[in-house]
Amino acid sequence: MTSYFLALPVGLYLTGWLVEFVRYWRGSSGAPIWSGGLLAMGWGAHSFLIVYGIWIGGIGPATVLSAVSWVTIIANYAVHLRWRNAVFGFVFPPLAVGLLLSTLLLGTEGVTAPPDLGAHSAAWQAGLITHIASILAGNLLFAMACLFSIAYLYQEHQIKAKLIRLVVSRLPSLGTLDRLNQRAIALGFFFLSAGILLGIGVGVAESLPAREIGPRQIVPSLTWLVYAGFLLQRAFPGRRARITAVWSIAGFVAVMLSLFVELWILTTRA
Repeated sequence: MTSYFLALPVGLYLTGWLVEFVRYWRGSSGAPIWSGGLLAMGWGAHSFLIVYGIWIGGIGPATVLSAVSWVTIIANYAVHLRWRNAVFGFVFPPLAVGLLLSTLLLGTEGVTAPPDLGAHSAAWQAGLITHIASILAGNLLFAMACLFSIAYLYQEHQIKAKLIRLVVSRLPSLGTLDRLNQRAIALGFFFLSAGILLGIGVGVAESLPAREIGPRQIVPSLTWLVYAGFLLQRAFPGRRARITAVWSIAGFVAVMLSLFVELWILTTRA
């Protein structure tokens, strides 16, 4: 299995993910025909590459990681059939792509890293700039979501304490604040996912070995998991908007931790 062949399932997974993001943003609850077909084709190509990789190189860490990515797509179909919510197709495909691209960082079991692009390559620089911009855009949207959550909790407290009435409140309604919070996190999650995937791509282009992966890569991934959990919990009935607001604030704490780690790395290397 080579990096060039990986472009097919990765491309199909990403295209299906983009279609699912549009469906999720529009609040569609119908059958995911286009995105489902794209993910299915990517899964088929991925299945072939796994078999081919085992045939030429046996089973190793890269093969196992690729298999986990393969299972993630199956999980996406399984949970969607059970709960019929577009959020699953919005969360699972980027996770599968991230795992699949990470196999290139292992550099073993038949996985061939692409040729070095060079530090002055226009494509490498564009990827790095887009990676940084995407991460920053996602963090900014998470900050906005945190403000919406604080406003929600403040408004809720004021109403319960009978300090204000809904008709005279200067803040948006609780329903509006909850909806704005969810929209900001959904868009921020999209940018964060894109930024992380671009970061993995830049690491592959630099032929970064897996042993060099550290807090700079791990902490944003943990932040991604926090917000993925936020989006997934909204898919289940009986959720409470107050818990959603608190979760959003906790997610922004993870964002601040990620920024702190990044600043610490930059200052210690200076």
